[in-house]
Amino acid sequence: MAAIDPLAALVALEAAMFRAGQVARRLVAEYPDLTVSRTAWHVFSRADSYDGPSVTVGMELYADDLDGACAWAAALGAELLLKTSDTTAYVFEHGHCTVEIDGVEVEVYGSRTLSDDEATAWRAAHAGGEG
Repeated sequence: MAAIDPLAALVALEAAMFRAGQVARRLVAEYPDLTVSRTAWHVFSRADSYDGPSVTVGMELYADDLDGACAWAAALGAELLLKTSDTTAYVFEHGHCTVEIDGVEVEVYGSRTLSDDEATAWRAAHAGGEG
């Protein structure tokens, strides 16, 4: 088994996080009117004796609402995939899209709670016609 540089994965990780920071700064500068209520980052790096170092880095943008997520998706040239879910306490519509920018996976999320009338209509349409 061949030996590896124990810092190889760290070097790849540092380079990827630097690139991710550049992407984040560029998005903030290019879209100052688009807001987020939360961000999250994920990163994974490894180096094996049979393969060079690899790294995956991603940024999650949680918009204030579904309209905000739609605006981010449009700005990034992506289509927001929409889904409606029923928690029994309320019905909500949520959207998600993923784009890659300079090797950084950027995910956008947003949601909105349906009004009582919208929820009643949605439940009736999705319960075999009952309601």
